[in-house]
Amino acid sequence: MKNFRLMAIAALVLVALASCHKTDYIQVIPQESSCVVSANIAKMATDGDLANSNLMGVVNQYMGLITAGDARQQFQHYVDNPADLGIDFTQPVYFFMAGDITGVTMRVADDDDVEKFVQMLNSQGLCSNVQTTDGVKLTQFLDDIVFAYNAHTMLMLVNVSGSLVQARQIAAQLMNQDKASSFVETEAYDEMDDQSDRDIVAYTNGAALSGELLESVKSLLPTGIRPVDIELFSSVAFEKGKAVLSAEITGKSQTAQKLLDDGNENFHKIEGRYLEPQEGFATWIAMGVKGSWLLEHLKQNPRAKQTLLMLERAIDVETIIRSVDGDVAITLSKDFDTEKGLAGADFMLMANVENTDFLKDVDYWQKTMKQYGVSMSRTKGNDYVLKASDYSLNWGVDGKDVYFASAKMFAANATAQRSQLLSSRAKEIKKSQVYVYMDLESLLKHARTGNPALDHVVSQLKAFVLKSKSSKSVEFSLELKDDSQNFLKAVL
Repeated sequence: MKNFRLMAIAALVLVALASCHKTDYIQVIPQESSCVVSANIAKMATDGDLANSNLMGVVNQYMGLITAGDARQQFQHYVDNPADLGIDFTQPVYFFMAGDITGVTMRVADDDDVEKFVQMLNSQGLCSNVQTTDGVKLTQFLDDIVFAYNAHTMLMLVNVSGSLVQARQIAAQLMNQDKASSFVETEAYDEMDDQSDRDIVAYTNGAALSGELLESVKSLLPTGIRPVDIELFSSVAFEKGKAVLSAEITGKSQTAQKLLDDGNENFHKIEGRYLEPQEGFATWIAMGVKGSWLLEHLKQNPRAKQTLLMLERAIDVETIIRSVDGDVAITLSKDFDTEKGLAGADFMLMANVENTDFLKDVDYWQKTMKQYGVSMSRTKGNDYVLKASDYSLNWGVDGKDVYFASAKMFAANATAQRSQLLSSRAKEIKKSQVYVYMDLESLLKHARTGNPALDHVVSQLKAFVLKSKSSKSVEFSLELKDDSQNFLKAVL
């Protein structure tokens, strides 16, 4: 029965997606909502040619599993003629979370058509008889979701912790909610509305997080910063050759805002000194940063702190990091294993330093590290090899650059050709404070999930790119191998 419900819900959602600013239907969203997402369904369906996509083949497959006879024909009619649902999909669909309730609101184009659709669901035993409360028509879909609708709004509501009776009451209240009490009257809505040309726009704050996700976020935040102190405005645009997610972070407390401002002062534009990593690299990470500031934040991350402590047994890595001021670039091979730490890492890190005063302490480090079972030898000039039972690490200074590298990457560095993959991106890299490039084509070359639809998506991907021009903004991109196709059309 549970699988049946999930398939039926999926079918309904996909029927809606197959389709294709007025605030009356948005007015049902509570003002205190912690997460609100708007989606331009009709535009995405058109740009992605959804009617002729592989996804619609999946819809038709599930339709055959949950319906038969006349019902099958009726559902198919709505798939082929989504306008007959009575919903105006040319207006954004809104998803929201507020406390224990989760909802979706859509603008009604023709409430008579909505009524016919609900009656069809009722005839198939998928929803209860319609009742009217305070001018709002209410029904229950599969005993899990409340449908509420009138002449201008369709609201689907789930009350996570309460009863369906309570969910019906909340739905009726929201349908009659006045504008002054709604999300429409907030600055957050105005910010979302300014980005309405994007395919998906989202607002969220720390109150939307719960469970393990909340604990994970807490562990990443500096001392004194709570998840509710952070607001995030994000958007997604499906373009030719890529999908772009942009995010703007706002501090809602003085402490949070000071942290963002502080970060902006201690990051700076990448100079692009290390733009040519070894040929065949899998991931390249670069940033322009002051080491003293970076060190304090590394110490707040448990895994980074553990790595620092391990290195401290051999060399005064904190002194080295404090001397950093300029470009830092890390190149990772496709064999990099984050779980194994340095012992399983194929990497090379390069960083510009203000001074190399720490070199005067090398002899002292060599003497004291022996008690930890670590040894260090000079290979030439200011190049050294650190050895322990489970790993070997090369490090040294070249002019005003300090480097750390796995033995394999260090050995290959002198003879390997330089990749030209980032050359065309030099301008955008130098406009960024942080830049990450992941070669998904290489990393996922032999990846198989067992799910044909997902494997199809994976096979289309070329790269993942992250770039940040300030501590308050970040942009993520998923790039396609074929940059002439709309992203949705390619993956669906």
